[in-house]
Amino acid sequence: MQNTTIEGYRNTTLAARDQRILEGLPLVKQIAGVFSAKVPRTVDPEDLISAGTLGLIRAVDAFDPARGVEFSAFARYRIRGSILDHLRALDPLPYSTRVRLRRIESCMLALQASLGRTPTENEVAKAVGFTPEQVSDLMARASSLTLLSLDEGQDSDNVQDHLADENGPDVLTAIERREMKEILADLIRELPRSERLILSLYYYEGLKMSEIGNLLGITESRVSQIHARAVTLLRAHVRGMQEKRE
Repeated sequence: MQNTTIEGYRNTTLAARDQRILEGLPLVKQIAGVFSAKVPRTVDPEDLISAGTLGLIRAVDAFDPARGVEFSAFARYRIRGSILDHLRALDPLPYSTRVRLRRIESCMLALQASLGRTPTENEVAKAVGFTPEQVSDLMARASSLTLLSLDEGQDSDNVQDHLADENGPDVLTAIERREMKEILADLIRELPRSERLILSLYYYEGLKMSEIGNLLGITESRVSQIHARAVTLLRAHVRGMQEKRE
């Protein structure tokens, strides 16, 4: 009789777990869809959904109602984290590329200080000894890395700044991230209007590059170029500040 009761309890628990996973799948598809609209077309949307589903399952298994956090917020945090992990693993940059990116970032900071404005690709290329095409390509690769960093910080007011689990930031890390977000906001405000507008439309309004181009009356490739230049400069500033702290 006791074994039957235990078995029945296990079955009920598993059924409830499966039901919660099924109910969370629309959230997985929603979050994966947001990422899919921003990442290169070579990334398979189904792979993003699979990664997000894995995060959902982990969220279901790790969720503790006693911690006072709603399951939807907890699941969103785990789903996003799982998708970000998947994206990071897709295209690790070789060391030589990272070295060239560092040169470009350092050069952009120096030129911005001397010129009093954001330097153009041609000015950066002349200073580092690359072709303008090489600079544009490296900036584009840097901007894809920055996309992950910016996305990782979203929803932090709801979860990441208050939720401490074995995979999450501690209190000190959360404070440092909030400070960095404030600094980043100040840096964005100092960018030229066109660059601020493109960043806002892309990251906060969720528009695609082609949609932004149509809205502003410029080509999609030009939008991509401006976006890459802006986020590379922001990345350089943030890296410089982090290095000063260390």
